[in-house]
Amino acid sequence: MGSPQFHISTLSMNRISYKTIFSLLIALLSGNLVTAQVTLSLSEVVAYTLENNSDIKNSLIQEKIGFEVTKEVRSTALPQVTASANYINNLLLPVLVVPGELTGNPGGVSTLEVGLDYNTSVAVSLNQPLFDKSVFTAMKAAQSSEELYSLRVKKTKEEVVYRAVILYYNISILDRNIEVLQSNLNQTNKLLEISAVQLEQGFIKQVDHDRLMVSKMNLEIQLSDLSLARKNAIKQLQLMMGMDQETTLVLKNDEDKEIQLVDMDMPDMTHENLTDFNLLNVQKRLYELEKINVKSGYYPKLSFFANYAYNGLSNDAFFSSSDASTNWFDVSSIGLSLTLTLFDGLRMNAQSMQSQLKKQQVEESIEFTKQQYNVDYANAQNKLNQSLSTLETRKTSVDLAQKVYDISQKSYEQGLSDLTDLLSAETALTTAQLNYSAALLQVKIAETELYKSTGNLLESY
Repeated sequence: MGSPQFHISTLSMNRISYKTIFSLLIALLSGNLVTAQVTLSLSEVVAYTLENNSDIKNSLIQEKIGFEVTKEVRSTALPQVTASANYINNLLLPVLVVPGELTGNPGGVSTLEVGLDYNTSVAVSLNQPLFDKSVFTAMKAAQSSEELYSLRVKKTKEEVVYRAVILYYNISILDRNIEVLQSNLNQTNKLLEISAVQLEQGFIKQVDHDRLMVSKMNLEIQLSDLSLARKNAIKQLQLMMGMDQETTLVLKNDEDKEIQLVDMDMPDMTHENLTDFNLLNVQKRLYELEKINVKSGYYPKLSFFANYAYNGLSNDAFFSSSDASTNWFDVSSIGLSLTLTLFDGLRMNAQSMQSQLKKQQVEESIEFTKQQYNVDYANAQNKLNQSLSTLETRKTSVDLAQKVYDISQKSYEQGLSDLTDLLSAETALTTAQLNYSAALLQVKIAETELYKSTGNLLESY
């Protein structure tokens, strides 16, 4: 699949830097003396998340469980060796009824006790499948299952990283907006100082000064709301990353990164990079093997077995060698066992049909997934193009609003215009700056969605 021809941001590295690791170690060694502070770029946030996120850790554990299940399946093809031992006290010996002629009692019957009071044995047996089609099919299924476990881990990583990246961008835009409002508040405070002097000298009315106070209070309220939103977003990002909530997380500023609109011709769509598509293909393969495994029940099963036992009989509970009744002997046997199912009430036929129908369901899902990702990819490209175009317009709007504000400020300071014009220009500038931030966020989100729709999300950060 061709890669999207666009460039939005350049990330400096794909892993947490040594400097960051060193800072973390210093923070840990410092204990409670200081609050740990960590400064991370987007790529470092992603690397930290992949290493510490709880959902990812659980998926890796589940992958290990799956590998152990695979080992369990493979064990059925290996020799099965068992050992056993027993010690028996025959409280009542079995009785054998025989004709009296054998015991000197012609015309009658006699009873004979069979065996001795105590017997013991130690046995070892071995069973080795020689031909069992279901075992060989299960081995193939185990290999596909390992691929399935790995794909599930990758899917979890993609979902977690996507949420972490979106949170990072939201926080970055909140930081930008806070910076904008703080700059405007500082400027308003300066104007308040000037208006206070002008009010004392009678150059302006009290209402003009009050208007500046109202503007200041509105900016302070907006700043307070944004600061609270940022605090909550940081905590959510730390939770996503698996970072201690007591750690102070600082995000590096990437505002100086280049953003440019380029040709966005849609490349041919290849689905092999898509985790969902690969998961469905593996699932389809497993249902095919499941069907083969069910039908293998009609094949004969051949196995080799070997047994060895060492037995002891005695009327002495301790099997003393001095006791005349104590006898030891061993037995051994080897052989082949062949089993064949002749009729099972069509049970395996029904199971085979179930596997076939499940496979058809997966095939339908595969076709739908192809179409869905084609649509998602096209929409992501269109959204990114539109977002970049909007961003250019918003940037022009900010430049114009800044120019108008600068002129209005000078005119006001020189007494050539009233406060209303200046406040209007300030409001227009603030709105333009916030709109630019919103457009920038949409560009970043569209970029992330495009990476996700092509299956290159993890490699892009």
